[in-house]
Amino acid sequence: MTESNATAVIVTHNSQDHIRATLTELARSRLPVIVVDNSSSDSTVTIVRSEFPEVTLQTNIVNVGFATAVNQAVTAVRTDVVLLVNPDCACPSATVDALLTALRDHPHAGIVGPRIRRPDGQIAISAHPFESLTTVVASRFGGSLLPVQLRRLVSGRTRRATYDACRETGGPISVDWISGACMAVRLHLLRRIGGLDEGYFLYYEDEELCLQAWRNDVAVLYLPSAEAMHVGGGSSSADPARTWPHLYRSMLRFFALHRPTTLAALRAVVLLRAMLGIGIAGMRLPIQPRTGAARARAWSEISRIALSSRPEKSWRKKCT
Repeated sequence: MTESNATAVIVTHNSQDHIRATLTELARSRLPVIVVDNSSSDSTVTIVRSEFPEVTLQTNIVNVGFATAVNQAVTAVRTDVVLLVNPDCACPSATVDALLTALRDHPHAGIVGPRIRRPDGQIAISAHPFESLTTVVASRFGGSLLPVQLRRLVSGRTRRATYDACRETGGPISVDWISGACMAVRLHLLRRIGGLDEGYFLYYEDEELCLQAWRNDVAVLYLPSAEAMHVGGGSSSADPARTWPHLYRSMLRFFALHRPTTLAALRAVVLLRAMLGIGIAGMRLPIQPRTGAARARAWSEISRIALSSRPEKSWRKKCT
């Protein structure tokens, strides 16, 4: 597979702090690059237009969401593979080559992603089993508070194997789903499943994509021998009131589509987490007024989402 058989797609939104480094790294791979900007109010568009004239830039006057922006870019792709890269993710040329080689050598696979490291060098857990009520409880009521090794011990066998895959070296490993921070996807797979599910404004579109790949008998691979560095949050607001509600709304939609028998229980879990969050945010207010207020707003909106009587059938529709 040659370099001309892949096109990198990046969706930006107020990504001025990171997009320069991301595009500079990708330039070394000599891939065609499409950037879709979702109504940035900072200098993102100026940086791309003035410093990277070879990049195809599409600008939206409103933020249409990640999935819709990716699908918008994909209509212009003329290569065999789409390389989805977050605007705050540095993907070296060696990693690009490794991902494309993995797809060439594994014709049964349609998606492959590298090991992800954080800026401090720590390995990010970026390969996962499909989410369940149990995994939500573990992550929302433990999450970063619990060391990875402890979370591994209390996880089921499938989840432990996925943790181990993220930390070991070697060839491609079959997993349920991988992070959309950096992934190579066959174009014909995207077309077969109708692109990313635009019912997700932000978050969960990567898990949904991988689930649909498996349902079409196409494998998802994690490649620990190749690495990319992901900062996190490079195309989303620093204000949790603007981003966290999208996470929980997407979570509820995923369960409505694929875990309907546990949706009611998930609503209760999300509501309980929101109530705890509001309480903790209130305790922060005297010490960190701005942070406490922002988190209180976020959790209040999440509680509203959990209590919403929005018809489940509307979640079952794929937006077009």
